[in-house]
Amino acid sequence: MSLLSRSTGYLFLVVYALSVVVGGNGIAAACCVVVQAILLVIAHRRPGNLPVLIAQAVAAYLPIAFLGAAALNLDWLLAATLLLGPRQRVRWFGFGVVTLVSGPAHHGLHAGGEAYAHAYVATAAVGLVVYSLLRLPDLLDRLSSTQEELSRVVRSEERLRVARDLRAGLGEQITEVLERLRRTRTELAEDPERARDTADDVADRTRTIVAVMRRTAAAQHDLDLPSPDPAPVARLVPRLAMTALVAGLIAMTANQVLEIPEYRLANAIGGVTFTALLVAQVVWTRYAVVLLWAQVVLTLVPLLWLGPYWCSWLSLLAVAALLRERAPWVVAAIGLIALRAAFAEPTGELAEPAGWVFLALEATLCLYGLARFRQLSLQLNRTRAELATRTAHLERLRLARDIHDLLGLTLSVLALKCDLIGELITRDPVRAASEIDQALRIAADARFEALALTDECAARSLRDEFDSARSILVAAIETVSIDCDDQLPERADRVLAPVVREAVTNVLRHSTATRVAISCRSRDRLVQLNIHNDGVEPTANPDGSGQGLRNMRARVLDAGGSFETSIDDGEFRLEAAVPC
Repeated sequence: MSLLSRSTGYLFLVVYALSVVVGGNGIAAACCVVVQAILLVIAHRRPGNLPVLIAQAVAAYLPIAFLGAAALNLDWLLAATLLLGPRQRVRWFGFGVVTLVSGPAHHGLHAGGEAYAHAYVATAAVGLVVYSLLRLPDLLDRLSSTQEELSRVVRSEERLRVARDLRAGLGEQITEVLERLRRTRTELAEDPERARDTADDVADRTRTIVAVMRRTAAAQHDLDLPSPDPAPVARLVPRLAMTALVAGLIAMTANQVLEIPEYRLANAIGGVTFTALLVAQVVWTRYAVVLLWAQVVLTLVPLLWLGPYWCSWLSLLAVAALLRERAPWVVAAIGLIALRAAFAEPTGELAEPAGWVFLALEATLCLYGLARFRQLSLQLNRTRAELATRTAHLERLRLARDIHDLLGLTLSVLALKCDLIGELITRDPVRAASEIDQALRIAADARFEALALTDECAARSLRDEFDSARSILVAAIETVSIDCDDQLPERADRVLAPVVREAVTNVLRHSTATRVAISCRSRDRLVQLNIHNDGVEPTANPDGSGQGLRNMRARVLDAGGSFETSIDDGEFRLEAAVPC
C-alpha cells in the first residue's frame, strides 16, 4: 500500500493549518488549529486518552469565550477526536453532542436556522471525513494482519468440526473395542471358545472403524466451501464511505451551478458526468484506466474555452489520478491542483492563488480519502472471505492426510492383532494373552491419536514413533535396525513423525520384508531420515501411486525439505530431509 493512503489524514490537517495561517485569520486562530491538530494526532496514536480529550475540548471552546463569533469553528477536530475513543456508544453520543453544541456556541442562542445548519454540517461532515482519513492506516494494518488472525480461527473451527466427527464416528467404537478386548482377556482362561468369538468380533469392529476412518478422510474433500465471513471487519463502512463520497460530489456540483450562473447547464452536465466517472472508477476498478482517460479528455478539452468557469473539475481529475496509486499519476495530480489555482480568478477571501491551492488540496484529499476508505474496507472483507475459503480447504486436506497417516497404521495393526489373537487362543493361550495386552495398548494409542488429529499439542514425537515402530516391526520382521539421535528439533517431530508411521505401514502392507533399517540424524541444520527395507516387488513404482506416499512427500516439501524414494533389486529406499 502506498505512503499516500497512510498519510492522507495528516496531510489534510497540515493543509488546513496552512490555509488558516495563509488566509489571514490571525495568530490566535492559527495557534488553535495547530494545537488541536496535534492533539488529534495524539488521540489517533493513543485512542481513549482522557487528558487529551479534555485538552481538545478546552482548545475548541476556550477561544469562543475571548473571540466570540470571530473564533473559527474548529469543533470538527473535537468531534473527530471523540470518534477515536475506545467505546463505540460513547463515541457517537459525544460526537452528536459536539455537533449540536456547535451551532449555539459559534452563532449564539438567537441565530437563524441557516447559521445553525451551516455549523452542524461543517462540524459533522468534516469531523467524519477527518476521522475516516485517519482510520485509513488502521484499515491497512488490519488488511495485512487479518491473514494470521482469520487463518487461526478457520483452522480452529475445522479442527473442532473434525473432532466432533471423530468422537461420533470413532471414539465410541474404539472404546467399545477396548472393552471387548478386556472381556477377551478375562474369557481366555474361563471359556476359550467364547474368547475366540469375542476376538473375531473385535477384528470385525476394527475393520468397521477403518472404513469409518476412510470415509471421514474422503469426506474432507467433498465438503461444501465455508459460508461467507460471518463477521466482516467493515460491513457498513463501505456504504457510508460511498454515501459520503457521492454526497460530497453532489454538493460540489450544486455549488458550481449556483456560483457560476453563466454556465449552469455546462457545469451541471460536467458535475453529473464527472461524478459518475469517479464513482465508476471506485466501484469497477478493472475499468479504471479507460474511465480515467475519458475523464482526462472531458476535463481538459472544455478547459481551453471555459477556463476559470470549468477549472473546479480539475480537483476530481486529481482524485482519480491519485486512486491509481502510481508515482506518475501522483505527480500528475499535483500538476492538476496547480493548474486549478492558475485558472481560478481571485475573489473574496481567496485573494491569492495560494488560497485556491489549499482549497483544491483539501477537497482532493477529502474525496480521495473517502474513495480509498471504501476500496480498502471492501478489499479487507474480500481478503477475509478468500482467506477463510483457502484456509478451510488447506486445513481439510491436512486433516484428511493426518487421518490417513496417523490412524492408518494403528488401526491396521490392531485388526491384524485381533485376527492373530483369534488363531492363538486355542493353540497358544500364553502368547494370545500377550497379544491381547499389546492390542489393548494399540487401541489406547488409537484413541490418543484421534485426539492428536485436532490437538497440535498432543502430536507424537519422533522418539515415540521410533519406539512404536520397533515394537511393531520386531513382531513381524526378522531384522530390525532403528538408530536415531537422542535430541531432535521439534519441527522434525511435526513433519517426520507421520512420515515414519506411514513408511512402517507400507513395509507391513506392501512388502515381504525380512530386513528394515531406519536412521535419523541431525546434520548441518538438516534432519535426515533414511528408511531401507527389502521384499519389494521389482515392478513396484518407486514414486508410489498410493495416498500414503503422496502425503509423505507433501508434508516434507511443504516444510521446505526434500523427499526421494527409489527401488533397486527389490529394495526400497526412502530419504527425507527437513531444514531446522
